[in-house]
Amino acid sequence: MKKVVLTACVVALVAGCAGPNPYQVPVEERGRAVTPAEPGTPVPVESSPGVRVQPVERIPVGRMPVEPAAPVIREQRPADTAPAPFETLPANPSAAQPQSPAVVALLETARRDGSGGNLRLAQSRLERALRIAPRDPEVYVQLADVQRRQGQFLQAEQVALKGISVASGQPKTLKRLWQLVAEIRQEGGNAQGAQDARRRAAAY
Repeated sequence: MKKVVLTACVVALVAGCAGPNPYQVPVEERGRAVTPAEPGTPVPVESSPGVRVQPVERIPVGRMPVEPAAPVIREQRPADTAPAPFETLPANPSAAQPQSPAVVALLETARRDGSGGNLRLAQSRLERALRIAPRDPEVYVQLADVQRRQGQFLQAEQVALKGISVASGQPKTLKRLWQLVAEIRQEGGNAQGAQDARRRAAAY
């Protein structure tokens, strides 16, 4: 009798486990109750409204393009605007410039003073002309000659040599100045220097 009752209890227990569980707690999801599915049952996944899943794509990373620098364009001078070569320029800029009227007047007055024997006044006028026109070789010629006539041989030779450096490119004036140097050296007792100055004068 006890075996029959024990067997009935076991059968009832097994049947109760196999049936639905009355004590399952419903799970609420987004405002509605959801009863969990039986174990082993596939549950479809619903996408939430308003949520979009986008796969992550690899974004290529590159450097920003760099614009090439603008080429430097050098302006070329036309052939007619090219600077003039040195040989086209006058050899002595002072030769192309006209004499100042004041210098012309002083030279003429000094020449008359020298002819009249007033060498000191002539020298004073010529020194004034030299301050006005320090690049005029004619002033050096007359001043050196007046100094020679006064016996100032050292000063006269220095003035004549300075005139030679100023008269570069003027053959006639250079010839006169070297002849004057030869006279100054000869009268000053420098015969060898005078001979050398004559050779230089003959070269023009």
